[in-house]
Amino acid sequence: MVTEYTDCAELMRLITEQKIKPAAIKRYLSKQGIIFTSINAQTFAEDIYTIFLGGQEMTNITQMIVSDGNYEKSTLINAKLRKHLDDVDILDFFADKFNIYRSSHFQGYVIEQPIKSDSELIVNMSYKRKLPGKNKLIQEETRYVRIAIRKKSTSDVAIDIRQPSSFDAQKALELLQAMTDSSEESEVDLAHVNLDLLTDKNKVNFYDQLSAYSFDNWKLKTVVGITVKKASTSEDDIEEDTSENDESLSGTLAGISQAVLNGSGLRSNEFVQSSIQQGYYISSMKYRYLCTQEAGEFVVAINSKGENLRVDIEKSFSDDDGNLYIQPFSKGLQDEIIKAFQDASNSIFYSLIEEQKKATANAILAP
Repeated sequence: MVTEYTDCAELMRLITEQKIKPAAIKRYLSKQGIIFTSINAQTFAEDIYTIFLGGQEMTNITQMIVSDGNYEKSTLINAKLRKHLDDVDILDFFADKFNIYRSSHFQGYVIEQPIKSDSELIVNMSYKRKLPGKNKLIQEETRYVRIAIRKKSTSDVAIDIRQPSSFDAQKALELLQAMTDSSEESEVDLAHVNLDLLTDKNKVNFYDQLSAYSFDNWKLKTVVGITVKKASTSEDDIEEDTSENDESLSGTLAGISQAVLNGSGLRSNEFVQSSIQQGYYISSMKYRYLCTQEAGEFVVAINSKGENLRVDIEKSFSDDDGNLYIQPFSKGLQDEIIKAFQDASNSIFYSLIEEQKKATANAILAP
C-alpha cells in the first residue's frame, strides 16, 4: 500500500548509503526492461536518478531496504462452522462481521472495506498505539495489520494475520474472538494451532515432520536455531523469557542439522534428548532453505506462541555473481513462502491430533 511519495533524490541517497543494494534494484529494473551496467554505488545512484519511477515501483524498491520491518511476520489460526449449513458461506460470515465492527469502530480500530473473492477474504486494519515519553508529537503511532482468510473447505478457513509484532497480532485476535463469541451464538468457532495440545513425543514429531516436508521451490539447507522452553503448569509463566534456553553453539546446531538432514530425527540428537529429559520442549525452530528456482536463500522461524503458531521470515539472501548478500525478498515471494509453511504446519498439526485421538480411542477399547 502506497502511503506517501518518495522522490528520486531520497532513493539516490539510500543507494549511495548502501541501505538498498544496487544489485537488488538492478535485478528488479531488469525485469521491467531497464538495464544498468554501473558497478559503483555512487555512479549507479546518479544513473537511476534520471529514471522517472511511479508510486508502485518506488514502493517495491523501498521494500528492498535491509530492515527487519521488510520481513513478513505471521500468526496462524483456523476457524470452522459449528454446524455444516448449506446456506452459510464462512467467508460471507466474516465479511459481514468485519463490516459490522467497521461501522461500530470496535476499540478504536480503523477497519477497511473487506475484499472478498471465491476463496479468500482480505481485510486491512489499523489502530493507534501509545508510546512512552512526554513529547506530544510522538505520543502515538499508527500500527497496521493485514488479515487474510483463506478457504480450506466449505466450512473451514485458515486465518493468516500479518503483523509487525506479536502485540499487533493480539489486537487482531481480540477482534476475531469478539466476532466468534459463543455467548453471542456465533455460527463459527476459532481453532488454534496449539502445539501444547500435542503429546511430548508429538511436539518433537511436529518439527521432525516439518523438517522433512518437501516443498516444490525450496530445499532445506541447515538448521540455524532452536529454542527450548521449560514446561510449566502456570499459564502466567509460559511467556516469561527466563524460561527459555536459546541454543546457539555452532557444534550443537551442526549436530541437530545433521540429524534432520540424514533423516534420523531430532530425538537422535544429544542436546534434544537431554532437554526432553530435563522437562523442556521445543518451542521454536529456525531453518535455512535454498531456493531451487532462482539464486537465493532464506531463514524461516516456526514458533509456538501461547496457543497460536507463528511463521516468520527472519532473513533472506540474494546472489550477486556467486556471492550472497542480505536482501529482503519481494513481498510476493515472502507471501508465497509463508503460505506454504502455514499449509504444511496445518497439515502436520492436524494429522498428529488425529493420531492422538485414535490412540486414545484404542486405549479405551483395549481390554
